[in-house]
Amino acid sequence: MLSDKSKQETLDLSAQTLIKQLASMHASELAELVLSCRNDEERLQLIASIPEDLLGDTLLELPEGMKDDLLAQLNTRDIEEVVEHLDSDDATDILQSVKPEVADEVIKGLDPEDRRGIEPLMAHDEESAGGLMQAELFKVRDDWYATKVLNVLRRWGKSIENLTYIYAVNQHDKLTGVIPLHALLFAEPDEEIWRIADVDFPSVLVDEDQEEVARIFHKYDVLALPVVDKKGVLVGRITADDIIGVVHEEATEDMFHLAGLSNQDDLAESVRITAWRRGVWLMFNLVTAVIASAVIAQFQATLEQIVALAVLMPIVASMGGIAGTQTLTVMVRGIALGRVTFANAKRALFKEVKVSMVTGLSFAFLIGLLASFWFPEHGSTLGLIIAAAIMINLLAAGLAGALIPLTLQRLDIDPALASGTILTTVTDVIGFLAFLGLASIFLL
Repeated sequence: MLSDKSKQETLDLSAQTLIKQLASMHASELAELVLSCRNDEERLQLIASIPEDLLGDTLLELPEGMKDDLLAQLNTRDIEEVVEHLDSDDATDILQSVKPEVADEVIKGLDPEDRRGIEPLMAHDEESAGGLMQAELFKVRDDWYATKVLNVLRRWGKSIENLTYIYAVNQHDKLTGVIPLHALLFAEPDEEIWRIADVDFPSVLVDEDQEEVARIFHKYDVLALPVVDKKGVLVGRITADDIIGVVHEEATEDMFHLAGLSNQDDLAESVRITAWRRGVWLMFNLVTAVIASAVIAQFQATLEQIVALAVLMPIVASMGGIAGTQTLTVMVRGIALGRVTFANAKRALFKEVKVSMVTGLSFAFLIGLLASFWFPEHGSTLGLIIAAAIMINLLAAGLAGALIPLTLQRLDIDPALASGTILTTVTDVIGFLAFLGLASIFLL
């Protein structure tokens, strides 16, 4: 049998082997390992073995809820060590995920240089350009010569990651142009920087929303964007890798909202929190469902006399719901990409109405024919009634699917947040009213 000393040596050797293996892995791979743990206790044990220079990037790869829970269980010194190995923008993300008093204590313990880079970023909303930007960049005076810039770059540029652009500023630190690295390399040594700088290179204001920043990246196809304040002073830069995260986050948020979920909903959260968040939207949906049921209740006598109406009624509501959702999805996506606004929506609105009329006529004829053969005792009258109801509901669905998100946008409400529930109410109510109302008039 092994002695206690031998057992300890074996355990120490195993721990060293584990740490060595973890050090050779990418942060995203380490995050997958953390996600595979069964509970927080196992996750904390694993995190304790992850090298300090990889821990921050690993935490940033985790879902928001899990990252916040794990950070809450680390002490101030541990968080400080995590932050010290991150760029200013990533360090800010970590500090914005802990309690303000903990963040303040961590910042006080940082080196003065790190503190100067992080403190200004903490003042900005995390979903703005200021919240995304990093302070690390390479800027030069626009009256320098190319040879001087290259010499300074060789000396100081090694510490800056993703160095693709050099930013030219005047004596007041205002951005005057951007120089791609390849343009500098091929410039003549005695050429002044302002002559090769791109003065039309796009930039963003520090308080610009992250969705607009993502649109600018997509529009101009750049690898990094300079961030300026209202006076035009260069304050930071946003790199493409950060925007990839924003695009993923915004797409996930819209998808969750269309399903009536919070964008903070994830598998790592407790049952209580998840149930509460979903329950709020389920309650809202219950209210709208009761409204639709109240409409049906007004035609109880009609339904009792003509059973066929109860059989066909779901078809009217379902067709309207699907058609409306198709229009809604196109409009919400167009709004998210900046292609559709309240000002230019007339063309999109007319198109959706035309599409609704074409699909409405086609399916009205098909379903009307089906109903006539399915319930011959009511003759062609029932077929004409359901055809008319389908036509009315699909037209209403097209209008509602286009107008609801536009109206919500005008009211500064996220179009993806409540559009789906409102649309369902509209198509159900109009579908039931049209179908049962026409049946009450022409079949009784």
